[in-house]
Amino acid sequence: MVTPIALIFMTQWMLLITQLCVGWHCTDSEILDSPIRNLRLNQWKMELSWMSSMNFTESNCSVTAGDFTVTVKARNMKCKFGNIMPPLHNGANLSVTAVNMNGTCTSIYRYIPQGVSGSAIENFSCVIYNVSLMNCTWQAGRDAPGDTQYFLYWQNPRHDDTMECELYIKDENGRNMGCRFQNVKIEPEKAYFLVNGSSKHSLIRFYDEYIWLYKIEKLMPPSNITVNCDEIKHDCIIQWQRPQIGHSNIDKCFKYQINIKYKDNPEGKRIYNYTKDKENSYTFPRPNMRNKYLLKMRAAGSSCLVSKAWGEWSAPVEFGNEAVISSSMWILLVVAFVTVLVTIIAILFCKRTGCWKAAFPQIPEPKNNLHGLPDANPELMESRIQSTASENEEIILVADILK
Repeated sequence: MVTPIALIFMTQWMLLITQLCVGWHCTDSEILDSPIRNLRLNQWKMELSWMSSMNFTESNCSVTAGDFTVTVKARNMKCKFGNIMPPLHNGANLSVTAVNMNGTCTSIYRYIPQGVSGSAIENFSCVIYNVSLMNCTWQAGRDAPGDTQYFLYWQNPRHDDTMECELYIKDENGRNMGCRFQNVKIEPEKAYFLVNGSSKHSLIRFYDEYIWLYKIEKLMPPSNITVNCDEIKHDCIIQWQRPQIGHSNIDKCFKYQINIKYKDNPEGKRIYNYTKDKENSYTFPRPNMRNKYLLKMRAAGSSCLVSKAWGEWSAPVEFGNEAVISSSMWILLVVAFVTVLVTIIAILFCKRTGCWKAAFPQIPEPKNNLHGLPDANPELMESRIQSTASENEEIILVADILK
């Protein structure tokens, strides 16, 4: 019984080396059988090979996939297309043309991928980040059976070894929908990616693509960003080092974007945005000496085999001087001053118009009726008060005394 692993291996091998036969024609009518036979296509090596019963002085090969056609010269009955080989998952036309003294023979072949249409993966994409890590993702084919499982293989062009995914990313149903690779090295040639699938119900069509790895790299931000300000010249010198990448150590391969904002308004409109090409320093003329600023940078490829897309922003770098009085303090001082001024004006207005007396009436002082009376004998007053039997008599007595 064939195990699933063996089945996958056999299917993969059939995809890698495919024998093609469709038709041929020669200008020499005496040739009854095609001198070009056993045509084989090795997708991993990007190579087309054949056998021949005749010796030819010159031969070349062509591959047409969609609107894209590639032609290369043959050597020893082999054509190496290298990184100009088009993907074959949608089919292709291949031809071998050979010339000798007797005439020209052309063998034309049609490559038709096996599998159910619509079962191959869709929306395949990869990105390299943190110098040597790579993520690839895809979606299941629209017409793929529910039990379809996908497998990713890729080959670095400088190596013959084919690598399968190290760590698959699975969806909620356990289906492989992505892959993570480590220790990826970017080479100056296209890498070949192939995703095939397996199902108990039908044959799954493969998907392949040739990718420049440097084009899918997400660049790290510039490192060691420093800012030194000159209080006399009123400017600041910004310096940095190029992003770390694994396939180039040339500083002039990059361009940089500098973004500067006020610290007290980091979400507001940027006050400075500048693109610097190929150099690792810049002099920033400060518009305000009494402010702190936040600076961040990112990089993109300017030349060399470096991605032209802008990379990640760096962490903010703070520089400059704090203002003597911040804008918020100024607002508080203005509010306090206006409040005091309005209060003083209101008081003066009320005093002038009389509304102050109406709002705060004066409380009259009690009248002192005892003031100016002749001195009375305390002992006589006490004896009279004690001899009085009733409250009314006491009141009359006091009244008489007061008179």
